[in-house]
Amino acid sequence: MKRTTIAVLSAALLLGGTLSSPAVQAASPSEAGQSAVSSDFKLNPAIKKEYGGAVFELESLTATPQSTEYLISRNIPQTLDPEMDRNMMAMNYFVMDSNGWIYDRIQAEDKGREKPDGTFDRYYKEKLGALKGKPKELIIKPYIGGNYDDKSTKFAEKASVTAKLSDKYPVKLDQGKIGTVNVTGVEFEKDRTVLTLAIEGETASIQNVGTWLVENGKTLDHTRKELISVKDGVYRYELEFPAVDRKAPLQVKTKRMTPVTFLKELEMRVKLPQ
Repeated sequence: MKRTTIAVLSAALLLGGTLSSPAVQAASPSEAGQSAVSSDFKLNPAIKKEYGGAVFELESLTATPQSTEYLISRNIPQTLDPEMDRNMMAMNYFVMDSNGWIYDRIQAEDKGREKPDGTFDRYYKEKLGALKGKPKELIIKPYIGGNYDDKSTKFAEKASVTAKLSDKYPVKLDQGKIGTVNVTGVEFEKDRTVLTLAIEGETASIQNVGTWLVENGKTLDHTRKELISVKDGVYRYELEFPAVDRKAPLQVKTKRMTPVTFLKELEMRVKLPQ
């Protein structure tokens, strides 16, 4: 059995989460101004990319009206450049389409398997939201980075950035080298609180992961997250939190994050049925 390198989903682990993200929800057609692809399809792209002797192959891409799923296999040689080995250990995957829509991970698995010829490799399978509109391409972009500066969980305050919420918006939070997050509004309802964020650039889906509402010093996790629109490279998200007392001291908290480096040599583009 050949030595294999496990590509750890660093962001999920560092954020104290799991590989399943049930709180991530795709925007509805009415909210997004786009409609889901109506037909099902399964492609076997067989797109191969090489990285320091390791071979990555996009074996399948499946779409239904409810979700999108892809599988990438990785064949790792016995010897590998140490830097590339470290990069693969910290690698994550970013998925967008030719219209600029970003697809958040719903669920993923990274496992080893035995192939019919008796050799072993690893595969990474990821489930995403349904395709939006009729994009011509789906783009899978492996990357490294996008971690908290203190390489810890939300409970460590070294990398925390907070700002008070009032009736004046936008509220800007500087996340360091990765960019900024703007809070553009808050809706206070009887059974929930909805925070609206605007983030510029492709790393928006990475930057919004570490965002919390703070009420009287208590940190609240979001219960739902939706990408609601994309315009001129600015991504607007809704984050839903439990109901709060709007008269209480309220803050929004995020994290300073390390910059993201996309591994261009591993980028995979898949032509989609029209």
